[in-house]
Amino acid sequence: MRVDRLILRQFRNYQEAELSFHPNLNILVGDNAQGKTNVIEALYFLALARSHRTHVDRELIQWDKDWASLSAAVTTDLGKFELKANLQARRRKRFMVSGNELKTLSDLYGYFNVVLFSPDDLQLVKGSPSLRRQFLDVMLAQSNKVYRSYLVDYNRVLQQRNATLKLIAEQGADLKMLEVWDLQLIDLGSRIIQSRYEALQLLQDEVAKIHRQMTGDREELMMLYFPFFLNSSSRSEFVPEADNVPDEVPSYDEIYAQFSDALKEKRPVECRRGVSLVGPQRDDIGFYINGIDARTYGSQGQQRTVVLSCKLGEAEYMRSQTGEFPVLLLDDVMSELDAGRRRFFLEAIEKKIQILLTTTATHSFTEQMLADARIYRVEAGTIAVVN
Repeated sequence: MRVDRLILRQFRNYQEAELSFHPNLNILVGDNAQGKTNVIEALYFLALARSHRTHVDRELIQWDKDWASLSAAVTTDLGKFELKANLQARRRKRFMVSGNELKTLSDLYGYFNVVLFSPDDLQLVKGSPSLRRQFLDVMLAQSNKVYRSYLVDYNRVLQQRNATLKLIAEQGADLKMLEVWDLQLIDLGSRIIQSRYEALQLLQDEVAKIHRQMTGDREELMMLYFPFFLNSSSRSEFVPEADNVPDEVPSYDEIYAQFSDALKEKRPVECRRGVSLVGPQRDDIGFYINGIDARTYGSQGQQRTVVLSCKLGEAEYMRSQTGEFPVLLLDDVMSELDAGRRRFFLEAIEKKIQILLTTTATHSFTEQMLADARIYRVEAGTIAVVN
């Protein structure tokens, strides 16, 4: 999979820009605040229908304009097609694939797969659980159509259930109103949890292998999935050992039963608070280096190595599920890594995946890499090809 061309109009600080990309390495060079990240953001937006930098789409449109458009020519094993997004200040955003408008935003997923690595991703290990859930959900949603449908339906049910709980808490509505939402919540939530279990088991093998290579076999990385129905104190005190790490993914029926029990236990509190306290929206992932919790006890260097391993593993996982590598978007991360990690990262991804990378300087790359790359100079919303 690769992106061949990108056209931006009135997007961020670009009045109009057109880029043709190299099939392997593309380097966007320039000082800070010139527009490098805006190119990465545009591609991410075309892949996932949202920005990784803002939840407000209006911010993507030039401040004195009321519309913006983005389009990209993409080549995959299934053929060539064009992705297009239209943004208007007071209307919903619209997406088209080869001229055909998509009915829902979730329909966009899977046409153009990307893996993003930005400085914010360095919080994956020590940041909030929502970052780790998002990491799994984005990876799975791009590579698994069934999972996408589960996630969309679950979020709809969760929203309706929360609205019902609010009526119960504030107006004393009948508890029977919850029954229809509870059944759907448990069913869809159990399917999401099982899918995450399965994905993490496959991802774990790839990430652990990469991590061993990066650390010279000195460290063994283990990723473990913690569904919401595990007690939070047992999670924080958990030490992975042979007898407490599951060898197999729990069955749907097993997860369903635990989900049901947790929901019954929390029902009185939910009705008082007016919000759902159970479900995969409260799950987490644990990272363990040689059996020790990397979030609590890992050094900054170790945590960054874990994140690097996860991003490389994410790309490998998506290739295993779709048959193609995603496009790798690296937003100003070279400056965040030491020389050893930069070298390993670049060597690991060289030649087998298309890369778009932003940086303020090119000294991290070998002469051979630069000779085989396409380099762009970005300055104040204008882009010029250097070679």
